[in-house]
Amino acid sequence: MIRSGLGWKSRRLWWLVLAASVVVGGVGGGTIWWVQHSRQTESQPFVVTAEQPRLYWLKIQQGQEMLVSDPLFTVPKDDPTAALRQAVNLILGSPPNEMTTAIPTGTRLLSLELKAGAVYVNLSQEFTTGGGSYSVIYRMAQVIYTASSLNPQAPIYLLIEGQPAPPIAGEGLVIDFPTTRRQFAQEAGLPLI
Repeated sequence: MIRSGLGWKSRRLWWLVLAASVVVGGVGGGTIWWVQHSRQTESQPFVVTAEQPRLYWLKIQQGQEMLVSDPLFTVPKDDPTAALRQAVNLILGSPPNEMTTAIPTGTRLLSLELKAGAVYVNLSQEFTTGGGSYSVIYRMAQVIYTASSLNPQAPIYLLIEGQPAPPIAGEGLVIDFPTTRRQFAQEAGLPLI
């Protein structure tokens, strides 16, 4: 009887040690996964899927506004951040002949960063001034399409003076950030070009 009592106690102790090991291993393993996953997301590189950025302008044909694009040929090929900065700065300036822009005059690019696989565009306060709902939609389209021209699937974060842009609302449309080109086009009813 003494033997069977010790056997039962030793089995109980063995099960207790096993259960504790599973709990500690599960918590520890979960913590390790979370830390690695967090680091992976933060260090996720920006993937370039196009050869050069494109500039998106507005063109009015037969009384209809439409987005059109021009390739930007003279860009640093080994620096996608510099290439996109150059492209966004160009659409903030004067449009080429036969094109127009919905972006308010005086809008400046404060910064543009590629991090965690996304594009962060920081514009000056002038970007939020003037125009009606359609003007806001087209100015957003110009920036989102241009900023995502090296990778159309990249999430775009819009900042105004370093602060996250509030959701853009108007005409029954609400755009939250981050957004992708596809999400924006679907919400705004624009073509995916």
